[in-house]
Amino acid sequence: MANLKAVFSDIDGTLLNTKHEVSKDTKEVIQEIMKHGIPFVLVSARMPKGMISIRDEIKAHYPMICYSGALIVDADGNDLFSCNFKQSTAKNIYKSLRKYSTDISINIYSENRWIVEDKEEKWAKQESEITGVIPEEINFENKEVFTCVHKYLCMGEPEEINKVENFLKVEYPEVRIYKSKPTYLEIMTMEASKSNAIRLLEDYFHIQKEETIAFGDGFNDIDMISYAGVGVAMGNAADEVKEVADIVADTNENEGLMKVLYHQFSTIKEQR
Repeated sequence: MANLKAVFSDIDGTLLNTKHEVSKDTKEVIQEIMKHGIPFVLVSARMPKGMISIRDEIKAHYPMICYSGALIVDADGNDLFSCNFKQSTAKNIYKSLRKYSTDISINIYSENRWIVEDKEEKWAKQESEITGVIPEEINFENKEVFTCVHKYLCMGEPEEINKVENFLKVEYPEVRIYKSKPTYLEIMTMEASKSNAIRLLEDYFHIQKEETIAFGDGFNDIDMISYAGVGVAMGNAADEVKEVADIVADTNENEGLMKVLYHQFSTIKEQR
């Protein structure tokens, strides 16, 4: 059994079940691990504001990796690491998106802000219901919205998202572009990745790569699953995600994360 000293977990489709909840048993196992000094770190494409309630629920008062690695905040919400687009690049990406497609929802994330042009638009309302965060409505003609862009999120029908993804990858080869699910396209700087964020936190926790375990289900989890000492793909993950994993867990609905933690950490078994 690996000598694991830190757990890094994606949220949606991994820690949360299909009702967007953390199960009682999963919560208990996580808290038992943390009692033994093992940090449980949330890793997500979400903004800090969309992660705090989950962190507080499981009582994991550790840094959080937000925007898939573009921003790391400590337990008090202070920035530990931040990489955002140059203002000119951020503005050009928006112009390209709007010129290419009028059928997608364009969302800007900056520090702890979610900015949209119309918060009543269906995709924005759906995301708000999932995360519990209400976006700010600002006209994107206001150049101030491009001052510090950590992430663009494009939402739309899968076919349209595929077209936008292919277009952007040709226009902006220097930018990190990937789908977090078929209807969501994430756009960030090339510096931003979940694996890079874990690497940065190794010094923070005084641990080695080999002492980490990472859980995920999405395409944006592939790099951290590949990087971690033990990489775990959820049973509900795509085949491409499962292929890079050391362990394929049960699904998020069947408490796959909890089952793997119970198996990997002998300290849990000793307490139960």
